[in-house]
Amino acid sequence: MTSANGASPPRGIRILPPEVAARIAAGEVVERPVSVVRELLDNAIDAGASRITLEFADGGVSLIRVIDDGRGIHPEDVELAFERHSTSKIAALDDLDRVHTLGFRGEALPSIAAAADVEVMTRAESEPVAVFVVLVGGRAVRRLSRPAPVGTSMTIRDLFGRVPARRKFLGTPVSESRAVVVLATHYALAYPGVAFQVVSNGRRVLTTSGDGDIRHAFAAVYGAETAAAMLDVNYREEAIAVSGLAGPSRVHRGNRSAISVFVNGRWVQSRPLVFAIVDAYQSQLPIGRFPVAAVHIALPDSEVDVNVHPAKAEVRFRDERAVGRAVRHAIQHALEASRPVAWDAPAPASPAHILAHAGEAPAPAPALRGPQPVQASLELTRRALHVSAGQDAPEHSQRALLPLLRVVGQMGATYIVAEGPDGMYLIDQHAAHERVVYDRLLARAGGAPGGAVQPLLEPVLLDLEAPLIAVLDEHRESLHRLGLETEAFGERSVLIRAIPAGLGAVDLPAEVVRLLEKLQSETRVTDAFGRAAATVACHSSVRAGMALAMDEMRKLVEDLERTTAPRTCPHGRPTLVHMGTDAIERQFGRRSPPSDCTAGMGRLLVRYCFFPASSRSFPRQSLTTMAGKPSTSRRLIASVPRSSNATTSAFLM
Repeated sequence: MTSANGASPPRGIRILPPEVAARIAAGEVVERPVSVVRELLDNAIDAGASRITLEFADGGVSLIRVIDDGRGIHPEDVELAFERHSTSKIAALDDLDRVHTLGFRGEALPSIAAAADVEVMTRAESEPVAVFVVLVGGRAVRRLSRPAPVGTSMTIRDLFGRVPARRKFLGTPVSESRAVVVLATHYALAYPGVAFQVVSNGRRVLTTSGDGDIRHAFAAVYGAETAAAMLDVNYREEAIAVSGLAGPSRVHRGNRSAISVFVNGRWVQSRPLVFAIVDAYQSQLPIGRFPVAAVHIALPDSEVDVNVHPAKAEVRFRDERAVGRAVRHAIQHALEASRPVAWDAPAPASPAHILAHAGEAPAPAPALRGPQPVQASLELTRRALHVSAGQDAPEHSQRALLPLLRVVGQMGATYIVAEGPDGMYLIDQHAAHERVVYDRLLARAGGAPGGAVQPLLEPVLLDLEAPLIAVLDEHRESLHRLGLETEAFGERSVLIRAIPAGLGAVDLPAEVVRLLEKLQSETRVTDAFGRAAATVACHSSVRAGMALAMDEMRKLVEDLERTTAPRTCPHGRPTLVHMGTDAIERQFGRRSPPSDCTAGMGRLLVRYCFFPASSRSFPRQSLTTMAGKPSTSRRLIASVPRSSNATTSAFLM
């Protein structure tokens, strides 16, 4: 039936076919391979496993296998376990208020079976042999009896094979592998009594002893040296118990990925709790650094709701502020207990001491030094010199052009102070040099002469944490193109054979670790190679707090002019800020000069800058040519001889 205009009428409401509904539900639970791994690990732990082996290949797309020694599944329940909303963990509505297991909804296995092919090998304690079942499209197509130890083995193959559109939105195999490894490290810290073994593409990346000591599990994840430095956390505030490990102020990372929070044994991603942990270190960590911690929070089931997130990654507290306060106090208590010396305020002077020294003059305060006169030549930027010589300047947008700058000095060993035709400019020396190095790295990768590679006489051995191994694997090719050449040396060690020129540091392994940590948290640059280049450039640039000579500052400004985007660093931060002449004059309450000083030429502002006459002055003809260009039409520079020893420069604005 059609309407008067020939269009078909809208269809009515209908119930979706079971296979369509299953695909939709699977998309809510199974977003990517790491979602499957999380569900399978939850089931293994709920089954009472003391040993869990996780194997995966191609980031979990082609293979995921989880083997445990738990209680197993009874033969008559195997197929039933893959029916929607079938579970052994809750039976009534009231059970949702006291969930003691990681899984409880009965949605994980059906969703996984709808998105991939599944093989199950399971044996219950009371059974002599195991049951082997193959499921395709969520339905069992084969069932056999096989010999196997007590426990369960879940094998997932060809994830999203029947949903090609979903695979398009997955990351690269290396990035997906990294997400799985990070998840496994959190579970290893959550359950130190379980022996975990993680194998990625045939290579073992994580092994824990399962002896119940969280410090040993921490050593397997972050290394023995870091684990030995960690502080014990054991604190209770009313019904909230906080335990675990927290790093001293000297142990920190470049991002928050080393902060693990567990609520009643469940790893959760809670921004308020992470903020509470970071806040406990207030003023004790360098700017931009974050602590290392594994914090377990235990509280009554009635005080927390775990049924608020499809992937069970978040929880909701009845009193979130109380939990955050307890966590903050627990970390602060651990930090206070670790201090070997109590810092006391100096005792006030006694009355007798004050009377004995009453007639003495107080010690004079150090005199303040006024601004020292600096003689410097007027410098034109390289782009302006091109214009003055009658050459065409490189094509750039008006926003990308740098103004005429004269380096005056340095402030706080961090910012270059420069004078321009329309005010003062502060240049962040680190951000500016970062842009210069970044463009050189890209030019070198593109075949143009750029940065150099610095081979090492002897390779440097570097032990890395499992998450950083995954970061290195993900960006190994890009880092190699940038000059950082590494070679695998065992499960969690690499050999550094070459580094990018400029990356040299007193402690090279620590510098490479910091580079990988920043690369792990870098999200502002989307391109993989650009992300690696931006991180290498950041660690190869001059740092804040580094004093520079005048020649070095001038060279840095000239190099910044030649870059593709001189006003921003590769991460998008500004390289310079501008304080206009008008704004400065308003701050000092100065009157503006009369507007009719010259007809049709605007306001005349004259500044006298004395510098030696031996300095090179620019020909009057070239300066006149510059004033005729559209981009410099308001800049007329005239050199007027004053004496044999000095020259006066006037700027006509």
